[in-house]
Amino acid sequence: MSFEQLEQELERLLVGDGIQTLFQPIVDVRELLVEGYEALSRGPSDSPLHPASMLFETAERCGRTLELENQCLSATRANWTSTRKTQKLFVNVSPDNLLPGAGNQRLLESLLEGDLIQPGRVVIELSERYPAIDLDELKRSLTWLKSRGFQVALDDLGAGYSGLKLWSEVEPDYVKIDRHFIRDIHEDLVKREFVRSVMQLSSRLNCKVVAEGVERHRELELLQDLGVRYIQGFLFGRPRSVATATLEPLSQVSKHPAKGVVSAASLVHHPPTLDPDQPLEEAWAMLQAQNGVFALPVIDPQGRALGLLHKWQILEAFGSTFGRSLNEKKPIRRVMKSDALVFEHNQPLEELSRRLTEDEDDYLRQHFLVTRDGFYEGMGATRALLKRMTEHRIEKARYANPLTLLPGNVPIHQEIESRLSVETSFLMIYFDINAFKPLNDHLGFSVGDRLIVLLGRLLERYFCRQDDMIGHLGGDDFIVFCNSANHAVYSCTEVITRFNDECQSVYREQDRRRGCVKAQDRNGRSQTWPLATLAAGIIRVHPGETQDTEDVVQRAAAAKKQVKAESWPEYEQLLTRVS
Repeated sequence: MSFEQLEQELERLLVGDGIQTLFQPIVDVRELLVEGYEALSRGPSDSPLHPASMLFETAERCGRTLELENQCLSATRANWTSTRKTQKLFVNVSPDNLLPGAGNQRLLESLLEGDLIQPGRVVIELSERYPAIDLDELKRSLTWLKSRGFQVALDDLGAGYSGLKLWSEVEPDYVKIDRHFIRDIHEDLVKREFVRSVMQLSSRLNCKVVAEGVERHRELELLQDLGVRYIQGFLFGRPRSVATATLEPLSQVSKHPAKGVVSAASLVHHPPTLDPDQPLEEAWAMLQAQNGVFALPVIDPQGRALGLLHKWQILEAFGSTFGRSLNEKKPIRRVMKSDALVFEHNQPLEELSRRLTEDEDDYLRQHFLVTRDGFYEGMGATRALLKRMTEHRIEKARYANPLTLLPGNVPIHQEIESRLSVETSFLMIYFDINAFKPLNDHLGFSVGDRLIVLLGRLLERYFCRQDDMIGHLGGDDFIVFCNSANHAVYSCTEVITRFNDECQSVYREQDRRRGCVKAQDRNGRSQTWPLATLAAGIIRVHPGETQDTEDVVQRAAAAKKQVKAESWPEYEQLLTRVS
């Protein structure tokens, strides 16, 4: 199609009502909710200007970008108000159109017309792909925007001209990482390091980071592990005329380990790495310069771990007559060992210890490699592993409940303090056995102890995610920590169902038929007691609402008491209560 025809099509869209508005969700993966929706403008589906790139490129060539953006914002306002959504609305505005004289106030009035959309719920996205003509003037415009209550996002970080300079000058509330750095991030060390650097900088600048273009579960899992909280991409929803999202992908990825989980990542250190084609003389010089280091990791250019080069291997190659002169120019790959033990970053220490001790070699390996999705993360030392495991087991045994061997009061309070110290909400579940005292009196303490142990084993079976933690307060009181409401409700339902079935089996047939126990109490009086069942109260603790561990425990206990006073709620009711 000729430019003249595209110009006529643009004129038709600007005069008429042909701009379409689509909405794509931005998900808060910590809180398991939708943070907001980005409004995306398109031409009609049967128009050559349907693609956004063609639409805005044509408007720019015709000098009508401001008109188009006004039309897009007017369409956005009409479509967004009809959704009745209360989340934030992200809208794209080119920096040049916010400069004085470009009509920025009139531009945004088309969005806020009728006071149906509050400025505090609008995030203005500035694309880094297009450099601002006058950065000082842009800053003044943004100051005016923020004074009205608008928030600002820097879009396409890493894709454009101004980079970190624009970030430091604009001081945005959100930074959106360009999809180029997100695609296949689980397979690309450079992309991971870029995102890691952005996260470190954002924490210092008090800025929220959004990862764009997330399409795969492995990308999501890696981003969560790097601490990225806000995710946008096809995985949670494609751009649609109706603002909708799916949070189902969050149940299909392993969560970031909670603070205190002891895994291979806790042992990582970062010595210099070697390229397989480096000469041995360079490797020897590097090893000589590292005090107390007896091996270095060998990494290929893509970031994959190939093996370890030990100091003794170089000494062996150099030790013979003329050995050094014959071998010092040879590449490392000719000497290195490629059978190094490799562990993923989230593997627990117990698994590392098992593999190290089950190795069929005659010597205990001193070093191992740690990877993340197959890419080199760091190196670990066996000595540090054994020391950490010993400390962990001593600490665990010191405060464990003697009956169930689950963590007791001290670890439970430490877990609460740990979770309160980070900006992430969590669920706390208080389990308690109804009518447990009469069961002990009627059937004996050995039966009661058996059921307590059973409850502990059921909790370990169903709350086994890396971000779960189970504690035994004492008696028949248990505490469980987790992050996912769906996981909590499903696991609670399974634990309660299986525990109640087992409880039924310890009573006499006539008691089961009656649904109660008739017996004498300690004073010789005839009494009727219900059969023992399990109750669970669930609360969600939000960051910043309290720093008092006792307050958290009391809230969970109160929720448990409320449940004990009611019948066990159905799945949907409990999910609503937790969410």
